[in-house]
Amino acid sequence: MRRKRNVLALILVLIPLLAFTQQNDSLNAKLVHYSFSIGTGWTHYFNNLEYGDENILTDFGGVSFRFFWEPEYRLSLGLESGYYKLFNVKGQLTPDISLESDRSVIPVLLLVRMRIVNYFYLGTGFGPALITNKSSGESQQVITKTWSVSDYQLSASYIYSLNTHLRLGGEMKLYYYGSLNDWMYSLQLLCAIRF
Repeated sequence: MRRKRNVLALILVLIPLLAFTQQNDSLNAKLVHYSFSIGTGWTHYFNNLEYGDENILTDFGGVSFRFFWEPEYRLSLGLESGYYKLFNVKGQLTPDISLESDRSVIPVLLLVRMRIVNYFYLGTGFGPALITNKSSGESQQVITKTWSVSDYQLSASYIYSLNTHLRLGGEMKLYYYGSLNDWMYSLQLLCAIRF
């Protein structure tokens, strides 16, 4: 008698599972997508200079490129790179000698993004960044390049689907550069192609 109840309970549990599996197997929907996006917009650099900041320019345009693997779940994995100019300083040492210095960065980040609700995403990323410093005077120019390996990013974005392949949106990013101990934020417009 006990064996019959166990078999009956097992059958009652397995029949709905098998019926559900058959319905999903008959769908021909593509569950994994990829996307490529380009973003451009305004950036602002928070410097930690204690002197000489009256001549510093910290607002520039920036551009980013992203590639995402978007499975059927809420989390997406991706790569990001771009170009951001952090600051530019011009000054006069003497009436005859002027100096100019600027810093730019090219990040290479591994990203994780999560869809919170329809069209709204939160993300984070980490990775190295190539930092280029350029200083020039009257007849000389010095260019140095260094890697910052402890960088991360936080982002919030709103991406609206126009059709199955094209998406437009906006994004706010906050970057931290470990070797500089500085922050930068960016407001960007995004255009994404999903395939």
